[in-house]
Amino acid sequence: MAELFRRLRYLLNRRRFDRDLENEMQFHREMSTGMGHAEFGNLLRLREQARDAWGWTWIDRLGQDLRYGVRMMARSPGFTLMAVMVLAIGIGVNVAAFSVFDMVALRPLPVPDAQRLVRLERRSPNDYGSEISYPSFEFYRDNARTLSAVMAVLGIPPMQIDDDIQGTSASFVTPNYFTQLGTQAAFGRMFDPRVDGAAGSPPVMVIGYGLWQRRFGGDPGVVGRAMYLNRKPVTVVGVAPYSLATLGGQYPDVWLPMGEQPYFFDGSGVLADFDTASVRMWGKLAPGITPQVAAQELRSLTGELRHRRPTAVWDKEFIQVSPGGHLQILQPAMFQLAEIVGVLTFLILAVACGNLGALLLARAVQREREIDIRRAVGASGARVFRQLCTESLLLATLGAVAGLVLGCAVTRIALSELDAPKWLSAVPDIRILLFTLGMSFASAVLFGFTPALQIARHGRHKMTVRQILVTAQLAGSCVLLIVAGLLVRAAHHALYTNPGFGYERLVSIDGQLKQHGYPASRAGEYLERMQSRLRTVPGVRSVSLVLLPPLGHAVSYSDAVIQGANVRVYPNWVSPGFFAAMQIPVLLGRTFTPNEEHVVVVSRSFARAQWPGQNPLGKRVGDGNVKDEVIGVVADAHVNALNDDDALEEYWRAAPDQMNGMALVARTGGTVENLATAVKSISESLDPQLFPEIRSIQSLYAANVSQIESVAGAVSLIGLVALSLAGVGIVGLVSFTVRQRTKEIAVRLALGATSNNILKVILRQFSWPAVIGLAVGTGIAAASSNILRRALYGISNLDLIAYLGAIGFLIAILAVSVVLPARRALRVNVSKALRYQ
Repeated sequence: MAELFRRLRYLLNRRRFDRDLENEMQFHREMSTGMGHAEFGNLLRLREQARDAWGWTWIDRLGQDLRYGVRMMARSPGFTLMAVMVLAIGIGVNVAAFSVFDMVALRPLPVPDAQRLVRLERRSPNDYGSEISYPSFEFYRDNARTLSAVMAVLGIPPMQIDDDIQGTSASFVTPNYFTQLGTQAAFGRMFDPRVDGAAGSPPVMVIGYGLWQRRFGGDPGVVGRAMYLNRKPVTVVGVAPYSLATLGGQYPDVWLPMGEQPYFFDGSGVLADFDTASVRMWGKLAPGITPQVAAQELRSLTGELRHRRPTAVWDKEFIQVSPGGHLQILQPAMFQLAEIVGVLTFLILAVACGNLGALLLARAVQREREIDIRRAVGASGARVFRQLCTESLLLATLGAVAGLVLGCAVTRIALSELDAPKWLSAVPDIRILLFTLGMSFASAVLFGFTPALQIARHGRHKMTVRQILVTAQLAGSCVLLIVAGLLVRAAHHALYTNPGFGYERLVSIDGQLKQHGYPASRAGEYLERMQSRLRTVPGVRSVSLVLLPPLGHAVSYSDAVIQGANVRVYPNWVSPGFFAAMQIPVLLGRTFTPNEEHVVVVSRSFARAQWPGQNPLGKRVGDGNVKDEVIGVVADAHVNALNDDDALEEYWRAAPDQMNGMALVARTGGTVENLATAVKSISESLDPQLFPEIRSIQSLYAANVSQIESVAGAVSLIGLVALSLAGVGIVGLVSFTVRQRTKEIAVRLALGATSNNILKVILRQFSWPAVIGLAVGTGIAAASSNILRRALYGISNLDLIAYLGAIGFLIAILAVSVVLPARRALRVNVSKALRYQ
């Protein structure tokens, strides 16, 4: 206690203590000198030792270091500005990337008790389902005691408002949906769980804020207005707020109570069918209940449901409970992509810090006189190191502030361009501020520690440190440039490479027959009549059936092992005229004939992977005891998804019991708009209650390519930033290192060495850093591209243009940065060079 009191006393009266100490030491020095004794010693060092004995002197020293660091930065404004700009770019890119991740996966929805919201999904060891049947939902809703509320959303095809030909996006929700989210209407009201959707209640709907502005001009009088939705009368009761927060990030233009689904879809049995997974389910935990407790109860309820409805529950099924109060739930594939983006952005920061570290090493030469003076007056190596680290921390703080501003500006622009949910804001929250603080500290360590250590050690092993920095810069730059090159090549491939089928003047027509309660037999009759009528339309060249329309909402695939390699196989079920309608060439064998069973057509890539060097015709594929015979091989076509870069596709003959899930594809020689008008007319004559979803495959293709362009453009921008930073950093560091050897070059010239020999020696100095850095960077890029190729179309692990382009560019930069200063050094006068520095 006495020691603490003594330290506090010094802290509060340290100036008086310093004056007393200085006077006392000066008195002893004069006495020692007057009595003829030996030199008293270095007064500054002795004063430092005395202060250390008093304790808490680190506060004074920190203040001194900070003030001195500020003066040093003000003395070199050009260097300070450059350092802050470099750090702002490196930190700003990371802040922007983390801000997006924060908004998507970490920031809670602006709703009451967001931490209690959970997403409920079906799981089993072999199956995954994001949707559940509505009767199963009702069972969990009525029996779960650990959940205070359970909500459901049913996505449906676009619906037609009044006589508007353009479809409007819509969703059915349970009436308690908006109540549990605490949503207040902009005008009118939201759904009332006690009335809306109940039997006998009038049909109502809530319209989205965007639709209210676009279609109704923001007129408050729209509330209470009667309209026709799919030719069924319905009343608008409210307008959703501008900053609406929803579960799952879905923002349709029209919201309808779940109980009204049979009203709009006559004959539909979706809400009564235990075997049809149709709704997404969320819940709100009861107060004091953890997700683990809720999951345990739901597991017991699943077992009870299995006894009641065995066909409605998978083997070993359970309900997974995961946080639901966020914009999105990141799946493993999305986490992999987030990891790649995180690595790329951190490499940007690493390259920026490497550049700044090189600048600090170069600047150390100009500060050698200053450092020597500090040592001469008693500063230890540790004190010099601490001072230099403080300066680095000041630079990192300024860079972090500038990077935070830059990152928030980029995030704001991205939110505006992507039409993100209105409740999202680019204003940083505590997580982003802490992340920026962490980036500031990390960058200070990355760029400041090694130069400070070298300077404090009086410059020992400078050459080795510079070689390590060159290696690290080349590795990080190599990764960024290769990945950016791969993504740009992917966009180019998607833009200028045919996807394997004729997507121009092709439309898909999905009548959503199962949604409307069509049994398979009746659906088959409807589709047959639709095909017959479409073939009579002028300009229509071919019509066919397909279970999974090209580039549609649903994508089916299975992971398989072929010849020891893990691959993804995309199956589809089609009618005999499918390949002609899609313009997919038949390379070997034939396609389907009517009423044919247990046969399959495969793509060329599938045949080569499964039976390399063999004739695939007559081979057997499939699961179970009955395997199907391969009757034909067609050209590779990315029908399911453009990111099916392996093109391993199987085409099966559509079965009669699949008819209520089938869609049509039709090719026309005229315009898609005219064909769409004809389809609507035919559909209305066949069944006025149906409103087929008509989609232009060319538009879908353009949308897929646009996504690729956006991602590739963003990564290209990252690559451009990395390219600039890498070029400046490598040229600056290597050029400075070569200039430092001017005296050595002069000595070699004086001893008779030729210019070529000297150039070889200098180049050899950077050969191993170049080889190691490029090898490490290439390996990391190959591992990263193996993940990215699942997300983007056209990426290959060994794309020679991307790899060789990045490596060649970096080698060229390294060679230029070595040769040019070396040639200048070789041209100087030997006597002048010997006097260099």
